[in-house]
Amino acid sequence: MPQNEKAEGRSPEIRNYYRNYQGIALEVRKAAEGESNTIGGYAVKYNTPVLIVDRWGDKYLEEIAAGCFDESLSRCKEAGKEIKALWNHDASRPLGSTKTDTLRFNTADTTGLAYDIDLPNNTWGNDVKESVRRGDVDGSSFGFICQEDRWSKVEYEGEQIYKRSVVKAELLEVSPCTFPAYDSSEISCRSFEKVKEEAKEEIRLERLRTEARLMQLREENEKEF
Repeated sequence: MPQNEKAEGRSPEIRNYYRNYQGIALEVRKAAEGESNTIGGYAVKYNTPVLIVDRWGDKYLEEIAAGCFDESLSRCKEAGKEIKALWNHDASRPLGSTKTDTLRFNTADTTGLAYDIDLPNNTWGNDVKESVRRGDVDGSSFGFICQEDRWSKVEYEGEQIYKRSVVKAELLEVSPCTFPAYDSSEISCRSFEKVKEEAKEEIRLERLRTEARLMQLREENEKEF
């Protein structure tokens, strides 16, 4: 089984599960004179495995490693590399951008991917602020392209299960979300399927090696008699 999977030409993935599983809530930031027009929170807590059930019913754990987005965040203001804040992942409703400093990340925070958005004074910006203030919208998610991941097998609730650690990724966007529920993606399913197929192949090869050893032992025993 590969411990280090590097990706070329991978498709974007979206993760929306963190409010449900990691207890992360968005909030309207406080200013000196009451509420500001800024919201913020965590998109994900680092090194915190979450149980995923893919479209075929197979289960695995997934975690975002600390430092996963360091390189992406360090060059986010390069040409064509800006990161957006969107309302419900809708590109037609932008909320902020690293290009204009209306989307900011706290890279010193080792707990998780912490961010702040200065909301625009328009219809959806005001809607987002009111929804977050009331608690109707309390989750956030993010879109990324995985550049490197590692698979391992761990014990979870008394059974052996695969775990995917995303160790390097390009961050594309963060989004306050109405329904933060996990959305399985094509690329993560392909990655998991590849790991399972390689594990099956390793089991098959081990059986062949065992059979070969048994055959060799039988031949040696026959020679002795």
